[in-house]
Amino acid sequence: MEKQKYPSINGLRALSIIMVLFHHLNMQNHILDNLVTLDWLSPLLFVLEDGHLGVNMFFVISGFLITSLLIQEEINTKSISIKKFYIRRILRIFPAYYFLLFVYFILQLFSIIQISTASWITSITYTKYLNSQLDWPTAHFWSLSLEEFFYFFWPLCFVMGAKVRKNIIISLLIIVPIIRISIDSAPSNLTNTLLVLSRIDAISIGCLFAIYKDTIIKRFSLHWTKLFYISILSLFLLRYVPFITDNTPFSFIFLALGLTHGTIANFLIALIMMYSVFGSRGAWFKILNLKVINYIGILSYSIYLWQQIFISGSDNWATKFPQNIIFIFIAALLSYTFIEKPFLKLKSKFITLKR
Repeated sequence: MEKQKYPSINGLRALSIIMVLFHHLNMQNHILDNLVTLDWLSPLLFVLEDGHLGVNMFFVISGFLITSLLIQEEINTKSISIKKFYIRRILRIFPAYYFLLFVYFILQLFSIIQISTASWITSITYTKYLNSQLDWPTAHFWSLSLEEFFYFFWPLCFVMGAKVRKNIIISLLIIVPIIRISIDSAPSNLTNTLLVLSRIDAISIGCLFAIYKDTIIKRFSLHWTKLFYISILSLFLLRYVPFITDNTPFSFIFLALGLTHGTIANFLIALIMMYSVFGSRGAWFKILNLKVINYIGILSYSIYLWQQIFISGSDNWATKFPQNIIFIFIAALLSYTFIEKPFLKLKSKFITLKR
């Protein structure tokens, strides 16, 4: 299994991928349609199938972990190896991703799936964030391409020093709300090209919490449990904000800061993450660290990659619920075991930390 420095992280990844799966399953297989009519259950289901919230959880976690690793490397070696950083990213992301594209290529040769030339180009070049709506099999790659876009520049910013990296992150958190307002007033054909800047604050907040980790722990450690419950409740209530603020000046604020996948939600996700890792080791901690939850988190990247082909809404038996869930997990398990895991072992050789 992949080792993790922080407890609960794989559990949070598991929650994230479950939300993404439910979002796509409901979109294509309509598995929740009958349940949402139950008034007492519908609020929970709306959270469970909030795929964008799930994606932003991945973003926040990713920004926190990668920045923490860079900070630790800087402390131990007094420098950052940009070359080794890129090698680690390539070994972590590329093998499983390009193997999936190879499978897609074979399936297209047999006319089982259809992917446009433009979509092939954006998928191969990690520029899917420019247009994620070309076709279904590759549509989910927008989030992965957005991450890689950020991590291409982040280590370059990081080596400029502590002050510069902090200013860059804070600047992004100021710019993104402005971008969201611009998107709302822009022609619809321009919104996809702005997607990378409208969502990049999630990764930035993860980076910010890593940079100020010790300060945050010291300042809030006595109030973790209270902050956790407030964050959970606030995240739940955010989706009802439009009904409350409609036709009021506050609607403009939430347009800029977003709802369940905006800046406010990302800060709440980061607080929940910090509590999950550094807070009380009660029921929430135990649930996140259950073996089955932990293992789903370990498989989360491969689940993310393979889910789309088995949740397509086609008439193929393998894409029907619930058997498509079984096929997703089989594909993810094979991908992790035979592709991800060997390259993760190789990746560990490029972590320049003192033992």
